[in-house]
Amino acid sequence: MNWELITDQRRFAELLPSWATANTIALDTEFMRVNTFNPQSALTQLNINNAIYLVDPVALDTNDIGPIFANPRSLKILHACSEDIEVFFYQYPQNKMTNIFDTQVGLAFLGYGLQIGYQRALKEFLNVDISKAETRSDWLARPLSADQLRYAASDVEHLPKLYEFVVGQLIERNLLAYCQEDCQLMLKEGAPVPPMLTIYQQFSNAWQFNRRQLSLLKMLAMWREGSARLHDIPRTFVLKNHTLLAIVQEAPQTLAKLSRIEDLHPRTYQKHGQMILQIIKQANDKPDEQCPPLLPLPLPKQAKVLFDELRVIADRVAKQHQIPADVLLRKRWLDNLVLGYIDHGEAAELPLALQGWRYDLLTKPLLTALANQREQLLLWRRYRHREST
Repeated sequence: MNWELITDQRRFAELLPSWATANTIALDTEFMRVNTFNPQSALTQLNINNAIYLVDPVALDTNDIGPIFANPRSLKILHACSEDIEVFFYQYPQNKMTNIFDTQVGLAFLGYGLQIGYQRALKEFLNVDISKAETRSDWLARPLSADQLRYAASDVEHLPKLYEFVVGQLIERNLLAYCQEDCQLMLKEGAPVPPMLTIYQQFSNAWQFNRRQLSLLKMLAMWREGSARLHDIPRTFVLKNHTLLAIVQEAPQTLAKLSRIEDLHPRTYQKHGQMILQIIKQANDKPDEQCPPLLPLPLPKQAKVLFDELRVIADRVAKQHQIPADVLLRKRWLDNLVLGYIDHGEAAELPLALQGWRYDLLTKPLLTALANQREQLLLWRRYRHREST
């Protein structure tokens, strides 16, 4: 296996025109995300016309490759690409990637599970062994070792052949169009940046808080998010989730009481203690009418019967069309569909995945089943929103 490590800006510029005309690009990335909010790109691997290039974004200004990844006329082949998409989302914000094919998604359609790894896929379908020994190595350290470079090159060396195998199998089963649509769906979902004003709603037990506590939770969550983004550090480096929730529950008024909050790091206390107390005071002083509304309650345990009924429908559709059940319907899609229908009825916005090829096959039968439970769902809506009957 031969490869070219690109660390010279002039050589990088020379190669760009030929890369821009490529019909297909097999692609992978190495990145680090230990002490930062955003992933740090450490290496981009390309296989173009069986020539392997290792592009070093630490040594180069690689912005000019962004339009190549955004070109809808070229197919980008990846395996397990959700993290790669996030890397490119932050690295090339002006050039959103288009037209991808994820071989892991393709293999899921073929019944090999949602998370089959690249190493196993190569061994099982191409009888190729590759090492994954360098997976956890320091990819930002320079110079990269020979083992790291060999590992990085192997991640794209066989990707075109794996793509050919997967596509051939999908064509035989009439599943290629569905798979291609799901791959593009990954780009639409992208690397979501939660809106600052609603980020507090992502805490799973926030529904337990009263409006005053929700006001504090919202303000603390926004402050933590802003601080993490500004300083490019993980959220937990500012405040861990359980520590933030403990502050909301206790609402300490003094530094002494704040210091006794569970798992509050002394460095956080020293650096941010006064700011946290100021936020607590602002939340306490806020007029009642300016506090956020209570969040909806979780559905009662009896709702499991409804979910089981909907799962039976999905399993029947999966069997009829020979699509793996875990590919046809994910838990989060079903949860969002049901909660949206309960809260908003037929005006609810459907999850993206249930708007495409799944709509006629699956979504319509699910919506019909929900409509048949209209009276029960109305009762649950009132329950969730604490309305008197």
